[in-house]
Amino acid sequence: MSAGTLPTTDLLIFCHRTIDGMTRAIAWLDDELANTQPDLPNANTPAQIVVHALGACEWWIRGVVCGDEFARNRDAEFETTATTSELQARCAATKALLTELTPRVAAATQVHFNPVTRIPLGQPWTVGLALVHAYEELAQHLGHLEITVDLLLAARA
Repeated sequence: MSAGTLPTTDLLIFCHRTIDGMTRAIAWLDDELANTQPDLPNANTPAQIVVHALGACEWWIRGVVCGDEFARNRDAEFETTATTSELQARCAATKALLTELTPRVAAATQVHFNPVTRIPLGQPWTVGLALVHAYEELAQHLGHLEITVDLLLAARA
């Protein structure tokens, strides 16, 4: 699958919709809850989930597909604290970046490197696979965020 067979404007629509869902979920929280772990083993805070999801998406699209130097500290994503305003600003900035990168993504014909992932793909990464995975990261973590927000709000009630 090349970028040409995966319309990047279609991908952008769904990435934006998913990031908008994160923004809506964050709006239910105050700054304290945004940085609170639910009472579950190894749980992440809403801030950590958002920062991780956006970081993963940006790394796959900006780094793997577009070939930009992009310093990502994945471990630090899970130690993040942030205000709700900072998280919403980060969501808006990621949407703007994805829009800006769209022409470069559309022109991409091969990935710039073949990432090693925890769950091996079983084949070399292509542009299309990397783009679908970038969206997959956003979508799965939106669900994770929504459940976390529900747990935190229920515990506070």
